[in-house]
Amino acid sequence: AAGYDDIIASSSAASLSCSVSEVKLPESYSKYVIDELLYAFPEGASVANSDGALPIALAIESGKKWIGGGIRSLHEAYPVGIEQVQLAKQHPLMNALSFQSQEDESVDQSMISDLVGGQDDREGTVATGVDGGGGRRRKRRQRKKINKDESHDAIMFVQRPGAAVRDVVTIMWANEEDGGVQMLGCSTIELAATSALCQDAIVSVALRGVTCVVNAMKNHPNEPAVQERACSALVAMAPADGVREVSFAASGAISTVVSAMQAHVGDATVQKEACRALCGIAAHGGSERATAVASVGGFTALVNSMGAHPDDCVVQREACLALEVLTSFHDAYLPELHHQTEVLLHAAASKFPEDCSEPTSAILSRLP
Repeated sequence: AAGYDDIIASSSAASLSCSVSEVKLPESYSKYVIDELLYAFPEGASVANSDGALPIALAIESGKKWIGGGIRSLHEAYPVGIEQVQLAKQHPLMNALSFQSQEDESVDQSMISDLVGGQDDREGTVATGVDGGGGRRRKRRQRKKINKDESHDAIMFVQRPGAAVRDVVTIMWANEEDGGVQMLGCSTIELAATSALCQDAIVSVALRGVTCVVNAMKNHPNEPAVQERACSALVAMAPADGVREVSFAASGAISTVVSAMQAHVGDATVQKEACRALCGIAAHGGSERATAVASVGGFTALVNSMGAHPDDCVVQREACLALEVLTSFHDAYLPELHHQTEVLLHAAASKFPEDCSEPTSAILSRLP
């Protein structure tokens, strides 16, 4: 609690909300930050600032959205906090529950509203109190228009050719518990990044996509298909790391990829894509990212991947390439390569000389 008070003293929540809005971060960053804070300090949702305002009240007043803006997370952590908000007809909560973009949308907004509007009945419960019985009747009529199979609609939407990344991300946040939506959404984000014609276009995808993809991995740790497609999407967005607000370290992307390797050590496809992800992150991020990979067990995960799949050429190649990139930075803080690692490298070079001899030679030459 003392740490929380220090934060309040240094910067009021109101000014913090203003500064965040001025930076123009993607909406999903709000949910990511709020979820991480609640994970570390769940009681924070019930702690008021110096003006007596609760976090959920400040989030609603600043126009945050129900899911993407983190209001639902705050509500679930401290349900009675919503009682502090004085709801009126034009209260910002109406905007927080709407899920309609504040920008001109290139797709049918009614479709997006239908897809995300039916995700949580609590939205209707809260909103009905805004304008009395009339609001309740309107909410009932709106529910009748919603396709009951929201999951099927969401899956169809994220596969829609030409769908804007911001809309795909919105659907993924609204259906974060649906593994199929997350897997296909990651594939769409990967396609958008790989087909981008310039660096700025990749950054535009990554600004919205990185935290969303990481969230998919965290919510579906036991789904190999989600982990695989998410790693592929991170590979495609890696060139944007460190540009503007994109950070593969701060978003938890690096540690989440390593966790996927540890959880699915026997799955060759996950290992292949995860090795590619760590290689791409280090290649674009330099010694700082190489150190970050090593600090969360990335080196060990790569070695374990080689040991678990000695007869898989692709896994051996991708792991060797990742280790070659990581060891290429002399100023990176890396663990010492043990004798077992040297044995695995020699075995890979011997069994798959065309794919592994060159990177293994480079790695072995850097051994002390």
